[in-house]
Amino acid sequence: MANLLFTDMALRSLAPPPQGQVDYFDDALAGFGLRVSQKGTKAFFLLTGKKNNRRRQGLGRFGIISLAQARTKAKELLAEKTLGIGKDKTVLFKEAWKTYQEQKLPRLKPRTVKDYTRIIETHFLKKLGDTRLGDVEFETITNITDKLVGTPTEQKHALVVVNTFLRWCVRRRLLKHNPLDGVEVPKRPSRKRVLSDEELVKIWRAAEKLGYPFGTIVQLLILCGTRRGEMAGLRPAWFSHNGQTITLPSEVTKNGRELILPVGPMAVKILSDITPANGFYFPAKGNEETHFSGFSKCKKRLDELTGDIPAWSLHTLRHTFSTNCARWGVAPHIKEMLLNHISSRSEVEAIYDHHTYGDEKRAAMLTIEDNIKRLLEARA
Repeated sequence: MANLLFTDMALRSLAPPPQGQVDYFDDALAGFGLRVSQKGTKAFFLLTGKKNNRRRQGLGRFGIISLAQARTKAKELLAEKTLGIGKDKTVLFKEAWKTYQEQKLPRLKPRTVKDYTRIIETHFLKKLGDTRLGDVEFETITNITDKLVGTPTEQKHALVVVNTFLRWCVRRRLLKHNPLDGVEVPKRPSRKRVLSDEELVKIWRAAEKLGYPFGTIVQLLILCGTRRGEMAGLRPAWFSHNGQTITLPSEVTKNGRELILPVGPMAVKILSDITPANGFYFPAKGNEETHFSGFSKCKKRLDELTGDIPAWSLHTLRHTFSTNCARWGVAPHIKEMLLNHISSRSEVEAIYDHHTYGDEKRAAMLTIEDNIKRLLEARA
């Protein structure tokens, strides 16, 4: 923390710290500051309240708003706080969330709706539901998200979702300023883990012991390379016994593109041995309207069975599938199609090339299955 007289030239010359972030305060206006992160982000803020109960109000990033605009904004906020203006007019957090559910969520994908609802209701609604939006400060949010530091992906996701919600509140005039303006969202660590052949076989054997439903899902992820939610939500109508394909509709895929995935004899056998219930191959226990979602608890049991395999996630199976496609001679563009990556075809190709590559994708899936079968037999 340091003090200096804020000028445009002085702020531009501030160098990023070697790590973390540093706060600078303006000599000309008490509480008015600038936070500089190690990545070079510079964000204005205003601190108000007494020493033991300071509140941080985000004002925007330097470069997006000017120093003069930020200082004016800070003075307006200080005046409002002094005169007691503004806060009594804001709605409760839970009322704003209800409006967001009614007006915004119906326009989003079902998967996004489920995800946003879980994040807000799990982490924010219980603690902030009866709090007025005008009383929600930077620390109000970060005091909640900082406790998720042990799960960086969830911490990042929580910040992104609540920030999206608060930005919407500003646009709808339910809130004057977004307290998270300028917040630095933690980056998720790069997921480069790929399983060795020995590890893949161990996981397959452990999944066999664990059995249906989770163990069966894991085996299908190894064979098909889909995302875990796509396989867990598989419906009978999406699997063609005769055509031996799985068709994932656009509303359940991450990029909103339908995926027609040929499946080999091993996957067909696994699916044919399952009797679907409540419209799903893997229905949730005690809830007839949704599919299996108990990944964390079951993954721990799977890890106990596999023993000494270094840290890996279910998404590692998808990375391994992709790597093995390359190892076992699947053409790069066919591999990308199997993974349903947008990069599999350029915009021009999508317009002019209407070939579905069904035969090529089926040959690739048979190659994957043949090699997995070979690995299992060699380590029987």
